[in-house]
Amino acid sequence: MAVCIYSPSEKIWGGGQIYVDHLCRFLNDSGIETFIATSEPKTFSSPAMQMPSVSSKLRRLVSSHSLAKDLKERGVRIIVLNDLSSLWLAPIFRFHGFKVVSLLHLYLQKRNKAGFGHRWLEYRILKYSSYFSHRVYSVNKDNQRAFPVPVEWIGNFISPWFFDANRSESKRYDLGLVARLSVEKNIPLFVQIIADLNSISDRPIRGLIVGKGEQEALIRNEIERLGMLSLIDLKPWVDRSKLPDVFDQIRCFAITSYHEGFATTLLESHARGVPAICTRSSGFCPEFLGGFGSVTGIAFDREDLGSRVFLHNIIRFIDNSDKLFPACRLKAQYFTEEKVLGKLCIDFKDMMNDQSG
Repeated sequence: MAVCIYSPSEKIWGGGQIYVDHLCRFLNDSGIETFIATSEPKTFSSPAMQMPSVSSKLRRLVSSHSLAKDLKERGVRIIVLNDLSSLWLAPIFRFHGFKVVSLLHLYLQKRNKAGFGHRWLEYRILKYSSYFSHRVYSVNKDNQRAFPVPVEWIGNFISPWFFDANRSESKRYDLGLVARLSVEKNIPLFVQIIADLNSISDRPIRGLIVGKGEQEALIRNEIERLGMLSLIDLKPWVDRSKLPDVFDQIRCFAITSYHEGFATTLLESHARGVPAICTRSSGFCPEFLGGFGSVTGIAFDREDLGSRVFLHNIIRFIDNSDKLFPACRLKAQYFTEEKVLGKLCIDFKDMMNDQSG
């Protein structure tokens, strides 16, 4: 009996893809045969099965029945539908006799003023589809309030090697951001924060952006428009093995997203002893910074940037960030692979032993 993780994303590599890649490896290492169904198998390091492109909802729907038959022949018993983009397929796979697990990263919400979320019909379909899942897990706690069925919060995780990588003592930047350069990450807000901090600071406040994406040109234009060319470095993606060194170069991490689940980068920054600031709209991130022991960050709304008092608080926080090193590391250790993925592993074994439909 095997587990298949259905990943419909294409031309995207972010926290959700990292999550299922590690989950697949962890389950295989624990004796549960697992592979990822994807149209881009070479992007994953775990065992993966090639499937046709499912970049559109229509393609997902049309291919779901033939995929279900193929998975049956491969001995798959459990299918994991990765995130909201595939949750609506739960009734189809349930009909074909699979144990259906929904693994949610983003928060189910109605379309908001910023244009994020789901329209009325899609919102209702996703809610209805959750009834066909045997289990629903969420990286983001907000989904516990969004669905009519029980949703188990499992959180995100950080790999052990991230703690152990050699540490650089060189702090070149005051504030750093690591993300896809996409609309939902709201990176122009990061540029604005650096500009606002420099407008009141008696020393240069330097920023670092690491990432790539469709908004790169817009972000470069914004950096130039605000006169930040000498104070903000925009660098391309680095190999994942080099990320600890990136975090070691910054005093404080920033998340400026319109929405998030539970950002992998936030755990990575904390594993390197780096505190953070984040928007209140960034999913579980504000609760993470304010809970699980000492406070290790500041959550804010865009309107807060209009306050000189708030901006001075950010500068003081950056200047004292080194004092939070041990608290950040300790907090990240609440969310190790063994604690988070180990729970899923136990649940999957129970589901395989359960003969009920």
